[in-house]
Formats: sequence, C-alpha cells, structure tokens
Amino acid sequence: MLEKEENQLENTNKVGPIDGMIVSTLQSMDKWRFWSKDKILFFKEISYLLNGGISLVNAMNIIGESSDNYALKEISRNVLSFIRRWKSFSYAINRLPDYFDQWDYTIVKAWEMSGNLPMILQSLATQYVYIRDMKNKYIGALIYPAILIVVAIVAVFALFLLVLPNIFSIAEGFQNLQLPWITRALQSISVFFQTQWKTILWVTAGLAAVGGVYFSTEFGKKSWFSFLLNVPMIGKMTKYFYIVKFCRYTKLMMAAGMNYIQTFQLLRDILGIPAYTDMIDRVLLGLGKWETIYATLKNETELIPSDVSIMIKVGEETANVPNSLDNILKMYEEDLDTIITRSSKVIEPIMLIFVGWIVVVIALWIFGLILQIMQWSGM
Repeated sequence: MLEKEENQLENTNKVGPIDGMIVSTLQSMDKWRFWSKDKILFFKEISYLLNGGISLVNAMNIIGESSDNYALKEISRNVLSFIRRWKSFSYAINRLPDYFDQWDYTIVKAWEMSGNLPMILQSLATQYVYIRDMKNKYIGALIYPAILIVVAIVAVFALFLLVLPNIFSIAEGFQNLQLPWITRALQSISVFFQTQWKTILWVTAGLAAVGGVYFSTEFGKKSWFSFLLNVPMIGKMTKYFYIVKFCRYTKLMMAAGMNYIQTFQLLRDILGIPAYTDMIDRVLLGLGKWETIYATLKNETELIPSDVSIMIKVGEETANVPNSLDNILKMYEEDLDTIITRSSKVIEPIMLIFVGWIVVVIALWIFGLILQIMQWSGM
C-alpha cells in the first residue's frame, strides 16, 4: 500500500524530460557527495529527535521532509520502509551500503540490544567529528609544503623553458664571450627542456601512473606508510594520529559489549592500512591462543608505543580496558594536536627557505650572465 502511494505521488509530480534529467543529475550528485559531514548530521538529528521523545518513525519522516539533500531523503525513505516492516535500524542501514559501512552497522547493532540507540548515534557522530577534524588538520599541515614544492618545480621549469632561452640568445650574439661553466650547464639544461619538454611530460605522466598503480597495491601502501613513519615530524604526527584512531574505535566497540576478537576483527577493516592489518592479524592470532592484548602488542613498537601497551596491560589486569584507553587518549590527543600545530609552523618556513634558495640561486646565475653581457657590450 505504501509503495503504491509513493508511486502515485511520483506519477503526479512528473516533469518534462529535460527537467527530469536535471533533477536526476542533481540527485545523483547529492548521492555521490554523501560524505562524513552528512552522516554526522543524520546521526545527530536522529539522536536529538529520539531524546526529545519522538519515535523513530516520526524522526525519519521529519528528516526526510525537512532535508534538501536527496541522499538524506532517500535514506530516510528506505529506513522508514524497513522500520514499518518491523526491521531494526541497524538492519536498515546495513541494506544501504552506498551510505553506511560495516562499522556503522556493527556498532549500532551491538548498542541496539541495550536499548540506547540515541546514545550510540551521538557517540558515532562524535567519533566522526573528531576523526574528521584531526584528519583535516593533518592534511592541512602537509598541503602547504606540497603546494610550495609544486610551485617551485613549475617556476624552475618555466625559467628554463621561457626566460633563459631569451637571455642565452642575447649572449650568443657576442661570439667571443666566454661563459662560466655554471652558465654553460644552465644553457645545456635549458636546451634540453626546450627540445625534450614533450618527452619530459610523457615520462612524468608515466611515472605518475606507475606510482599510482604501485601505491594502490598492498605492498606499495606498506612502503608508503613505512616511509611516512620515518619522515621527521610527519612520521610522529602520522603515528600519533593512528594511535588515537585505534584507541577511540577500540574503546567504542568495547563499550558496546563486543569481545576482544570481535573488536579487532572490525578494527582490521576500519583502519584499512596494510601495516595495521598485519599487526591486527598477529593480535588475533595471539588472542586465539588465549594470550592477552598486551602480550600481542608489546612487540609492535613500530606502530604501538610501549607506553600504550603497558597502559592496556594495566587495564587488562584491573578488568577496565576502556578506562586505560581513556587515559591513553587524554595523553595522545593533546600531544597530537600540539604536534600538528608545531609541524605546520616548522614545515612552512623550511619549505619557504628551500624554495627561496632555489629562486635566489637561479636569479644570481641569470643576473651574473646579464652583467657579463653588459660588461662585454661596453668594451
């Protein structure tokens, strides 16, 4: 009956082919752009409405009617149809893989049994907000240096391709002008760029394609992650970021009543990094042999510092691992925020000095050649 009513409503709202194409395109764009911020909004809205005494059915109706986002409308409509068929909220989101992952389903399902759906949805939203903010800060600390490097490469390429050839053409007008070896080297590089610029672009594009394929493989991802961990400042920042992520997710899953094996099995999929996947596989192997978490983590110092393992050991001995994870998070979250702020302040001036040094050196070579031409022409 409900489906018939929806079909009738759709038929009465039919539009022309062009308008329909535009609407369909905009709806698809909303669906593609259902990012973490939209999921956070969805979970928060449901939590607030349920805490206000509104039923889940009415909450889905309110969200679907009030939202301008097609993805949220579609989610609300689908969840509502499942709930009216006496299915659970976790069952509904598990049937919407385009919007929700296995992590969302497992956590919601675990907490639904306790009858406290609003609290877990609020907790999920809080986790997503924190991880998103830290990720944005982490990426932001690296973007500016990356932009400076790209600008420096483009600027140097433009100098050798566009500026230096004109200066060297003037110098060639003086037949007896003796150029220093550095200037001759610059001239050779400039000529190479002029004659082989297409080859350079093709080789660069090829290397980028090969690098993209390589770093999409498991071995490539491990190599890249290992490289990041060994870069000064960036390595420590990366390590702390994933420690915080590891502890936050572990704490939430244990609070939901999941056992150690269930927790680490889900962690392996959530973190999605080959280095962590291998580590968690070793942890699961140890847990399968009735070893403690500490016993399986104490040798994983490349990813998990020894102080983290020791604090988890204290939690196991006191039968309060979530409390130990809380203490770890208090320490590492503050340190992570400090490291990101400090790194961005340190990396930026270093990159500015590096780029400035390149520009100054090339400028000195150019001005030296110009002065030499001027002196020769004045003779």
